[in-house]
Amino acid sequence: MPKTRIDVHAHYLPPAYNDILKRREMRYLDGGFPKPDWNEDSQLAAMEQLGITYSALSISSPHLHMGDPAEAVEVARASNEYGAALVKKYPSKFAVMASLPLPEIRESVEEVIYCRDVLHVDGFSLLTNYGAFYLGDPMLDPIMEELNRGGCVVSLHPTEPSAVPKGVNENLPYPLMEFFFDTTRTVMNLILTGTLKKYSKIRFIVPHAGAYLPVLADRVSPMSKMLIPEGDIDIAESLGELYYDLGGVVMPKQYGNLRQIAPETHILYGSDTPFTPLPLCVKLSEDMDRGLDDEMADLVYNKNPVALFPGCQEEKSIASD
Repeated sequence: MPKTRIDVHAHYLPPAYNDILKRREMRYLDGGFPKPDWNEDSQLAAMEQLGITYSALSISSPHLHMGDPAEAVEVARASNEYGAALVKKYPSKFAVMASLPLPEIRESVEEVIYCRDVLHVDGFSLLTNYGAFYLGDPMLDPIMEELNRGGCVVSLHPTEPSAVPKGVNENLPYPLMEFFFDTTRTVMNLILTGTLKKYSKIRFIVPHAGAYLPVLADRVSPMSKMLIPEGDIDIAESLGELYYDLGGVVMPKQYGNLRQIAPETHILYGSDTPFTPLPLCVKLSEDMDRGLDDEMADLVYNKNPVALFPGCQEEKSIASD
């Protein structure tokens, strides 16, 4: 029987989102990965097999804005309401990270307010880029202001970079390399633009054990004053304030690097279901069980995520009464 764990990096495909993928015949996503099947029963079955007591669900990549602003607004609202209904149906099992119809700024601000104040979602999910701009772009400040006002939890998720060199690694699906580049790029932009410092109440979760950030930390951190001579931004300090999930293949090397930049209280478990096939999720969770001592496993699997999603503990208490 696997150890019990809270999963902060799981995905769902709400009907409205699934419909726009079907309309565009997008059977393969992100440069070659097949679109997985998903429904609430399959999610619950996967959670049971992996010992997951509670999952934070978000839409993965590609995002729901596919060139039609009105469609994006409609699909975001429908998906978020579906997610909120799913949480209401399974309050002890699911959290939902709401999606926004970016790059539509006004409509995205309205969706933040609606999801936060009416749907009472557990957090929000943002992609690393929205075409021409990355997180940290001043264009996104109105959204960051609303997220900061609510002290929201925001999970980041990589997507296809805004520009990919032609003729290089064309046979590799984007998640294998480009996702890591894009995650690293957008987090550094959040830091160097002062966005993290300005909107310090937002609690960001960086996926996949921080991508290349742990490897580059020693290279970029000493350059804080050189890169921002007029500012008071400390790159190493900023990296230590972020949260990181362990979705994907992270043991033992990437996890070891992550421990060099992140406090033990900021590391979280992530399954990346259903985009990571269930048999591989089982193997990765077993590798993680072997790689974490009992104290660290208790932090990663339970105590750390409860600090971000206190509702999971409350709901489990209610369910056991």
